[in-house]
Amino acid sequence: MAVLSRRSLLTVGAAALALPSLQSPRPARAAPVRIRYASGGGIGPNEMETIIQLDWLQQNVLKHFGRDYTVDMTFTRGTPEAASLLAAGQADLATLSCPAFATAVAKDVVPGGLTIISDNYQDGHPGNATNTFFVLADSPIMTVADLRGRKVGVNAFGSAVDLHLRVMLKRAKLDARRDLEIVEVAFPNMAPALRSRRIDCGVVVIPFLPAEEAKGDLRALFTGGDVFGPSSVIFQVATNRFLKDHSDAVRAYLADYVAGLHWYYDPANRQRALDLVAGFTKTPRAVLDSYFATARDYYRDPSGCIAAGVVQKPIDAMVGENLIPARIEAARYIDTGYLPAGCPA
Repeated sequence: MAVLSRRSLLTVGAAALALPSLQSPRPARAAPVRIRYASGGGIGPNEMETIIQLDWLQQNVLKHFGRDYTVDMTFTRGTPEAASLLAAGQADLATLSCPAFATAVAKDVVPGGLTIISDNYQDGHPGNATNTFFVLADSPIMTVADLRGRKVGVNAFGSAVDLHLRVMLKRAKLDARRDLEIVEVAFPNMAPALRSRRIDCGVVVIPFLPAEEAKGDLRALFTGGDVFGPSSVIFQVATNRFLKDHSDAVRAYLADYVAGLHWYYDPANRQRALDLVAGFTKTPRAVLDSYFATARDYYRDPSGCIAAGVVQKPIDAMVGENLIPARIEAARYIDTGYLPAGCPA
């Protein structure tokens, strides 16, 4: 009878261990779903999705990224452009403003329709930051009525801040088409356009708001809170087709979104968070530290929840401005069931 050496026993044993894997291979994991995402025209920490999806968080915080989904982010000029990408079938998820969303729904431009799946940020909450229309400190413009004959900057026609402006103009009995000129100016260029007197009034938003306001040469004329009180400015949407085909990927994405939100707001992560956001936005770290993820920042629901009421107010204002032909019931288009935790009814 042959005697097996220790080496031959090890060789046979290794082969025996390897044999089952050859005979019964483990099924390959499905490739992660690619989410084509269109930003709303801002960057973090205005739009949190842009900083939650930074490389470091993808590698260290987001448990589902790379396993259940990946993200191709397109940075747009504003939410109307993001809505256009959804309509053209070039985006699956996006950040939209109430006006861009309501216009898309009213015109039925997105095949299969849209659903609001989570909050992004809200305006007009007492104690939190609010989008602000500024004039120069030495400007003779003291009231909205004084904008007659002037030039006012917004980031994009049909955006949330554009609606804020038009509502305030109507209250002041000014016609947005005849009584003044509204021009498009990218958010980063708004304060410089004011100081160079290329515009007489312009809206400044986070992440630019704290630094520009601190310089002391601008004066607030009115805010988003003055227009609607607490209201939704931007939120996340998905096409209904994508929700139907890839609901698990959307749930995974939103689970990571909420996890990322919690990570940024956790004081234990403060220093690294400031480093990451400063590197991405090129905002001075000290400026970020003065407001980011504090009460001086926008209001964000920590669970990503969004109520119909905060969406309805801007939509109803659009009906009053004849920007859409009929009232849209916001509640019909909101589904927070894809979020990881429950939301109030």
